[in-house]
Amino acid sequence: MFHTVKYFVKHKINKYEQLLKFSEITMSSHEFASIRKIAISKLKKLLDCKQIIIFLRDGEKLLYKNSFGEDISCSIKENTFVGESAFYQATLHIKEPSSDIRFAKLPKEIRSLKINNLLMAPLVSKGELLGVIQAVNSKHNDFNNDDIKYLEMAAGYLTIAFENSKLINQLQNQFIQVVETLSDAIGKKDQYTGGHTKRVAHFAEQIGNAMELSTTEMHKLKLAAYLHDIGKIGIEDKILKKKEPLTEAEFQIMKNHPRFGDEILGHIDEFQEVIDGVRFHHERPDGKGYPYGLKADEIPLISMIISVADSFDAMISNRPYRKGLPPMDAYEEILKYSGTQFSKNVVDAFAKSFEKSTMYKSILAKYKKAG
Repeated sequence: MFHTVKYFVKHKINKYEQLLKFSEITMSSHEFASIRKIAISKLKKLLDCKQIIIFLRDGEKLLYKNSFGEDISCSIKENTFVGESAFYQATLHIKEPSSDIRFAKLPKEIRSLKINNLLMAPLVSKGELLGVIQAVNSKHNDFNNDDIKYLEMAAGYLTIAFENSKLINQLQNQFIQVVETLSDAIGKKDQYTGGHTKRVAHFAEQIGNAMELSTTEMHKLKLAAYLHDIGKIGIEDKILKKKEPLTEAEFQIMKNHPRFGDEILGHIDEFQEVIDGVRFHHERPDGKGYPYGLKADEIPLISMIISVADSFDAMISNRPYRKGLPPMDAYEEILKYSGTQFSKNVVDAFAKSFEKSTMYKSILAKYKKAG
């Protein structure tokens, strides 16, 4: 008897410790996808079950991605297990799913688990449905009242975490809008720089997506791309707006703009990775870049991405003293200097993104039509 009570107490303490650790998710600064991934892992352990699925609301449907990356959806109606939990915003415990008419509407990969029991709890914030957590197959015959309590508490924590993530994302988007406004201000000083900045941000984002950067990394990359030429504010107009090619002396002055950008932004402690993209975007793997002459791994990835995006747009853009290159010629130039002027990994990602782009497809269409 004593050992039974001791085990019971120890088991309870262990579960509450797990729940306490789960609550820490509300204080994390992870992006939305990471929060969901962490939550699934912790909930499987907390409930000791075979599978956890987190459905998120999208209009009048609930969505989740299956193991093949496909979107699986169900309506917020009583005709599915998850839909009923969402519709009534209530916890739902199904003990013998296979005998229920709604079993046939479960996704194929869920039915293949030979479901014995299901437990679902809604994610609700201020009366608004955000999603549903679905636990599949308890490893101890069936979910009990404690499991229901744990899941409901976890759902509350997860709701807070998702709301915090949503708020952070909104603040980040607002900040990017402020930075875009700042880049427009640079464009007022130099018309070329303004349009160029937006295009560089676009190309950099395409490269970042091809490299499968995280949401946080992509946010920093976009900021750095919009700000990469902010140091040109420190270049006198007679050089910045010159309609002829720069002299060697003028070019040496222009080469200081990454350093000026560092001076403008450098005092912002939480901005260091973004600042790296600004001050190092003219560095080269072979050490022949400027203004610091860094080599290979000394150069941050964010800087190398902006370098490729910046160079490609510079080559295809018209300037008062020369006509821009055709995009395919500029593309070949980027490939040609892979590993010397540009990071090989970044060039590979650029090639991957470029060959999927509308620009590339329209060029191929013209070649086919001409040939």
